[in-house]
Amino acid sequence: MRLGVDVGGTKIEAALVSEDGKIINRIRTPTQDSKGRKVVINNILSVIKKLDKKNLSVVGLSIAGVIDEKGVLSCPSNLKCLEGVNVAKELERSFGKKVLQENDANCFVLAEYKIGAARGYKNVVGIILGTGIGGGIIINRKLYKGKTGGAGEFGHTVISANKDFETLCSGPGIVRRYRDAGGKIKDPNPEKIFASKELIARQVVEDTYNYFRIGFVNIINSLDPDIIVLGGGLSNLPLYSRLNREVKRYVIPALAKNVKIVKNKLGDSSGVIGAAFLH
Repeated sequence: MRLGVDVGGTKIEAALVSEDGKIINRIRTPTQDSKGRKVVINNILSVIKKLDKKNLSVVGLSIAGVIDEKGVLSCPSNLKCLEGVNVAKELERSFGKKVLQENDANCFVLAEYKIGAARGYKNVVGIILGTGIGGGIIINRKLYKGKTGGAGEFGHTVISANKDFETLCSGPGIVRRYRDAGGKIKDPNPEKIFASKELIARQVVEDTYNYFRIGFVNIINSLDPDIIVLGGGLSNLPLYSRLNREVKRYVIPALAKNVKIVKNKLGDSSGVIGAAFLH
């Protein structure tokens, strides 16, 4: 039995996970980031203690942001109160058990590699497309984090005239471009924009495919993965047929033969499952 915890901007989820990746029990609680570091740490501890078993010696933790070689968290976009904090150490101090922590996108790709859409593949890229864009990389069956722990920050790659992937293709980025173009859909979101026949919406969708193509072609030409797995809210859009077709037109031919872009299999559970598999 393994215990994984996924800390997000709005909720904390903990789950007991079997050795084959099945969730046995789970519990959720609000994160309450606005109330400060101590409250968030205590909220994490509360869900851990409710699921803790005597024979569990290690807890895995998934958290947004860059975790350096010393375990210090930086750039946690939805968890500002944890900037500069070694969350694992804080928990160990109160909990008395070993805590292993990893970036949420790394936990996502690890879960999909272990038991999800990328099971059986050797070189995997996982990309979370949601309110932001982040990624995780597995090379030769091992998680690749880079020198400072920031490998896979694909959202910050520049793909058009000083604008990065996240600015253009995250959920808020797509909506922002639509509104700036004068779109008339009430309360627009990416799903409404992609489904609309409105001329402005159709142009925004075309531009989005173009930006996606540039971003994914760059990733494939740089890393030569076997498979790219998409997660996050935007992974539910009907992207895959066209995206695979267009990307293969622009990738180096030798790399285009086998690589494919697919939807995740684990949904919202990838964070806690990946965290559980950190140990």
